[in-house]
Amino acid sequence: MDAFDAAGVTGLVWRRVDPAREAEAEALMRQLMMLSRRSVGFQGSEIFPPIAGVQDAYVVLYRFNSGENLRRWLGSPERHGIFQQIERLLRQPSHEFFFAHRRRVPGTVSTVFSYRVRPGHEAEFHDWRRRIVEASRKWEGFLGTESFDTLDSANPEFVVVLRFDSRPHLEAWLQCPERALLIAEVHQYVEDYRVRRIGSGFEGWFEYGDDSAPPAPWRQGLVILSALFPVITFLRHLLAPLFNAVPLPLAYLILLAVDISLLTFFIMPRYSRLMNFWLRPAPGHTWRTELAGWGILLGVIGLTLAVALVFGF
Repeated sequence: MDAFDAAGVTGLVWRRVDPAREAEAEALMRQLMMLSRRSVGFQGSEIFPPIAGVQDAYVVLYRFNSGENLRRWLGSPERHGIFQQIERLLRQPSHEFFFAHRRRVPGTVSTVFSYRVRPGHEAEFHDWRRRIVEASRKWEGFLGTESFDTLDSANPEFVVVLRFDSRPHLEAWLQCPERALLIAEVHQYVEDYRVRRIGSGFEGWFEYGDDSAPPAPWRQGLVILSALFPVITFLRHLLAPLFNAVPLPLAYLILLAVDISLLTFFIMPRYSRLMNFWLRPAPGHTWRTELAGWGILLGVIGLTLAVALVFGF
C-alpha cells in the first residue's frame, strides 16, 4: 500500500456547465453525491454552485478515508454512468484534483451523532449545533468535528462527527453536565436522535477510518474464531510440558497471554487486511466474494482440525 492509499483523501472537481443545462446538471451532481455516501470510506461532500462575477463553475468537494477507497469509488460502474451524463452538459471536460492528508493519530476515537430535525425547527437546530460544538472544543482531548447537512428533503437527517484523542476524554465529555443540558434542549428540535461509536471490542485487531462503520460484530467474531482456533491448538501442544509443571490455572493464563500477544502483534493485523473484503462488503459485493470469505474461514478451521487429528494433538 503506497502513501496515497494509506492517507485520507480530499477530491476537488471543477465543472463549467452550459447555463441552459444547470438545473439538469446540478440534479445529476446531487444524485452522484447521494450515491457516493453509500461507498466504503466516504466521509463527506459539498456542492458549491456558480456565483455571478465570482465563480463561473460548479465546485464539488468530497472526502474519503483512504486513496484505496477513493479508487474503488472512482472505478465504480454506477459513478461512471452518472459522470458521463454530467460530462455531456459541460462546456469543457471536468477538472479533478486530489489531495492526500495525514491519517488520524493512532488511539483517537470518534462518535457519530445523527439527528432527524422537526420541520420548521431547522434554524433552532443549527444554532444549537453551533453551541454544542463550541462547548466541546473547550474540553480536554478535543481534536475536531465535522458536520454533514442532509441533501435529501425526504430524509432530513443531519450528522455530526466528534473526535477526541482518547476514549476517557471522549467519555468525560459525553457524561459532563454541560452536555447533558444541551442534549435535553435538542429534543424539542428533533424527532430522532442516534449515537454510534466508532469502535468495537477489538479496535487493535480491525482497522477502519474515522467515519467508516466497523465490521459487523458477527463477521468480526468469525474472523477472530478462525484465527484463534489454530493458534491456541498448536500452542497448547507446544506448551504441554508447562501444564505438568505448574498449576492448571497458571498454565492457562500463560497460554492465553502468549496467544493474545501473537494475535495482537503478528496475526490479526495481517489476517484482518486479508479478510477486509469480507469483513466490510463493498457495494458490489456478490455471492462469489461472500463464498470466498467463508472458504478462507472454513479452510483455516478445517486445516487445523485435520493437522491436529493426524498428529494427535
